[in-house]
Amino acid sequence: MSGNVLLRGLCIVVYLSVPLMGCSDSSLGVSPSDLVCVNAGWFEMGRSYEGGEDDDERPLHRVYLDEYAIGRFPVTNQQFVEVLNWALKKGILQNSEGTAYDGDEIYAYGKPLADTVNTGLGSQINAGIEKFEVLVRKGYGNQQFSMEQHPMQHVTWYGAVVYCNWLSEIHQLQPCYDTITWTRINPLPDGYRLPSEAEWDRAAAWDGKKQWRYGISSDELDVSHANYYAEDYANPMGFTTMPFTSPVGWYNGLNPVKLSDPERITIRGTSPAGCFDMAGNIWEWCHDWYGEDYYAKSGIANPIGPLTGTYRVGRGGSWRYSATYCRAADRYYNWPEYCSRYQGFRIAISPPPPR
Repeated sequence: MSGNVLLRGLCIVVYLSVPLMGCSDSSLGVSPSDLVCVNAGWFEMGRSYEGGEDDDERPLHRVYLDEYAIGRFPVTNQQFVEVLNWALKKGILQNSEGTAYDGDEIYAYGKPLADTVNTGLGSQINAGIEKFEVLVRKGYGNQQFSMEQHPMQHVTWYGAVVYCNWLSEIHQLQPCYDTITWTRINPLPDGYRLPSEAEWDRAAAWDGKKQWRYGISSDELDVSHANYYAEDYANPMGFTTMPFTSPVGWYNGLNPVKLSDPERITIRGTSPAGCFDMAGNIWEWCHDWYGEDYYAKSGIANPIGPLTGTYRVGRGGSWRYSATYCRAADRYYNWPEYCSRYQGFRIAISPPPPR
């Protein structure tokens, strides 16, 4: 990761940025620092504590997962835009009518993928017939902040899936999804994909002995740990308009909780696996269809959700939601076509690439 310094009068704020992916076949890639390897083994999935939470978080059950790797961070706006630009050059993108892309909502294979500023309030992407670009927005002290390192949002489940497929193609790996049936290919190819709900849960909260309440290796949450709604928006960058996202990996023990209060420093908010932003900032799509009673009848080895459904699962909470919804066990769900300023994703791959 590279260090950047933001000068504000006599105050110096140091923050870390994620390495950007290039946009050509030879330069666009995932470095070892972008992925976290999760060893094969058993873990306990579900809510292990009492409370007024939803019944779909129970029963607590043991699950076995093969080794896999998962994104250390959610996919950023810059990463998503660079892959979009690759697809645009290849003529893959369409509009809602199925004809060549013309600058509005982004479609491919007959499905909506993502919004631009032309179609979605809060989107961080400028549409272009020749090139997509990431917005710059006004924040604390009237400073201009690039949204490149903020998590991609306003992306549908389909958009997350095709991003994985296209990234696989760019890296000369086999795509994991059939874009006619929108099912995972079996046996699973070596490309990028969305994590299963179980894989997300394992990376977020299991330390080998217990399941932590939050994806920050803690049973307590405050605005030093994560970007979420706690009586008010955390909004560390001091944006004047929504969405109030933070750069991925912001909660690293070096950055301030708010730019307006540089003396109060964040607490390093990594999951037991070493992932950032698994509590708050952005909801994350998982592969699985949602089933309210799925925990009572799911398989014990590498489960990937019900065979069919209406909604896809999301996990982790967001900048707009309270601590209850940022618990690792909380199971969010929505239509796969759903697109909002609260919703993003991270990638997974198995087996993990060589280290």
